[in-house]
Amino acid sequence: MKDIKILAIDQSTKCTGWSLWKDEELSDYGLLESDKTEKNPIERMQQMYFMIKDLIINRKPDYVVIESVQFQSNYRTYSQLSQMQGIIFSILFELDIGFNIIEATAWRKFCNIQGRKRIEQKASTIQMVRDRFVLNVGEDIADAIGIGCWAVNNIKTHVKN
Repeated sequence: MKDIKILAIDQSTKCTGWSLWKDEELSDYGLLESDKTEKNPIERMQQMYFMIKDLIINRKPDYVVIESVQFQSNYRTYSQLSQMQGIIFSILFELDIGFNIIEATAWRKFCNIQGRKRIEQKASTIQMVRDRFVLNVGEDIADAIGIGCWAVNNIKTHVKN
């Protein structure tokens, strides 16, 4: 049976963390960053579109898992993240790659992420990645690794048919 590659993405218009898994092993990870000086979110989305599309074309995943958009407290940010998610959908539709959307609460529960507040959850995720994978990464990559941990344990059976 061939290796199944799953790409996990924690998307945003500014920093998108990603992790790539071959079967159940973390094989690569990284961070895509739009131009920090760009104030226009549409321009940042366009930059992310090309970076994410290149990532998918170059890494050739069999399946992609992205985090569901969650409303925090700012409608503009929620709208922009929803638009970014739609951009990723369009890439996956165009490239004919299956995908799943996972709620943050689901992958955090699976990974035993602690904390009630967002900042506590981010710190707990970074610590989980440090403990489990001996990696020192920022919150965006840590979240993508957490999403990937959930994915390889919950999605792979659907992909391996």
